[in-house]
Amino acid sequence: MAPQLHFTVNFVEPGYHVYHVSLHISQLPKGRHTLTLPVWTPGAYEIQDFARHVFDLKLKSYDAELTLHHHSKNSWEFETFAESTEVTASYQVYAYELGVDTSHLDESHAYWNGAQLFFWLDEFRNLPITVKIEHPAGWKVATGLDPDPAYPGQYVAANYDVLIDSPVECGTHRSLEFTVDDKPHTVALWGHGNEDAEAFTRDIQRIVETQRDIFHELPYRHYTFIMHLSDRGTGGLEHLNSTTCGMERFSFKPRKKYRRVLGLVSHEFFHLWNVKRIHPDMLGPFEYSHEVYTHLLWAMEGFTDYYAALSLRRADLFSVKEYLDALADNLKAYEKQPGRLVQSLAESSFDTWIKLYKPDEDSRNRTISYYLKGDFVGTCLDLEIRHRTNNEHSLDDVLRLLYQRYAIHGIGFPEHVYQETVEEVAQCSFQEFFDRYVNGTEEIPLAMSLDYAGLEIHRSYKNPEADDAEPGAKSVATKPWLGIDAKSTGDAIRISTSYTNGPAAASLYANDQVIALDGYQVKKPEDLTKRVEINYHPGDTVNVSVFRRGHLVTVPVILAEAPYDKIEIKPIVEPTQAQGACFESWLKAPFPPPQKESI
Repeated sequence: MAPQLHFTVNFVEPGYHVYHVSLHISQLPKGRHTLTLPVWTPGAYEIQDFARHVFDLKLKSYDAELTLHHHSKNSWEFETFAESTEVTASYQVYAYELGVDTSHLDESHAYWNGAQLFFWLDEFRNLPITVKIEHPAGWKVATGLDPDPAYPGQYVAANYDVLIDSPVECGTHRSLEFTVDDKPHTVALWGHGNEDAEAFTRDIQRIVETQRDIFHELPYRHYTFIMHLSDRGTGGLEHLNSTTCGMERFSFKPRKKYRRVLGLVSHEFFHLWNVKRIHPDMLGPFEYSHEVYTHLLWAMEGFTDYYAALSLRRADLFSVKEYLDALADNLKAYEKQPGRLVQSLAESSFDTWIKLYKPDEDSRNRTISYYLKGDFVGTCLDLEIRHRTNNEHSLDDVLRLLYQRYAIHGIGFPEHVYQETVEEVAQCSFQEFFDRYVNGTEEIPLAMSLDYAGLEIHRSYKNPEADDAEPGAKSVATKPWLGIDAKSTGDAIRISTSYTNGPAAASLYANDQVIALDGYQVKKPEDLTKRVEINYHPGDTVNVSVFRRGHLVTVPVILAEAPYDKIEIKPIVEPTQAQGACFESWLKAPFPPPQKESI
């Protein structure tokens, strides 16, 4: 008979930031066994070594204490000498890091990711597991786990993978409910800010309905949105039938800030399909003791970014102008990064374990985010499929096909299948596209792709002498550029990035403390930027004085022409019928009349 596994998580004294956990194992066979804790959380591709937070681990069989051998950084071995015995492992976990991929406990709430609290036993990861939660009086639980109908306060996971993919929020949070397709959805709001909770919940429901329409079903019995409102944003993390989103408490107003909140929720919910169910075979079932490599995170994360914004547009939570403005803002950030011409999307995906979560002062010069570039490749691929099929098919069809063939059967696909599925949908080769923009480092064909939908890119420079809020401020022909980014660190101004394609690449270094420009003190990073833009021209020489490791250095720099800081995406004046049809099916909006400024 297989072992039975039961966890108890106790935190009736939350002010100590410590979870008291026990794992009771019954019917354990005779022999040597191993308790192992994951070193990372799925969705956050970074080794975090959660075992560093575990202490006071003990093991008993009935009343006798068993010997534990700390076998590796995240595993402990023990041996039993009787058939079908019972053992209990008890231990404590320190939890005081508020994040979506970490765990936190204080007097206001408890939040955990299972990878940090729950051991797995030997090869028994596919066994069902029960979890009892012992919390302070008056607290309630929000989680994707199923409640155990026989035992109040106890929850059931079909296996270990489900257990650690079901975070728990417990406290006095507000719970808001809605139903889609007769399936209950819970929004658990911890913290307060300037949110309108009811309006926020209605907008979340529209996101759910719009994304449901792409795949024609919701593949769960119930879904939980865990929302943390605090002093800082902590991002989002997707799970099988839940998500956690951390947002700055006052980010619900004005509208521009709220758009980012909606984008975060839309992104994490789309992961319900893309990554949690549609994924390459190495991304599930997971190996939790070491890195898991794939070249396809650009499709898993970048395409999720693409559909996050597109879903908001289709749900009428973004206007067409808001959607195109966001696309233009991302393009401006993308084109400023020399790393886009150095690292391919496939390499960026594979190297995520050592690069994405560990950026340094030179990362912009030699790497590119698979989120950012993947979003643009998703845009181009979607529009290219639409163009080649006379608007009969799209990237939606690619995802639906992968979902039907693999996801609903609970399996991942071999990496090569992604391109093959694109080619099957489009009925033509996409080898050149993948060679150039996914496996290569060529500039993405965004202008050509947008033209299929009757849109064009306008690049210019903001007028440095005009107030940012001044309406109708005319652009300028060109701008000078020092080739650095600077930031304030205490009372000092330090260079954060020296761009390899900038004029100061070999003469001004990251961490240099900027003190003067042509002999005059610089007090703030924005003063440095404004002074260069207003008083100089490309080709002028400026003398930049810096402290470098405590030594005063003055460096002459010949200013170059700056990257464009104003990008707009606008409809063309006279679209063809095909362009108008592409635009309307893509963005679910009529093509805007050319005489109107606003779209």
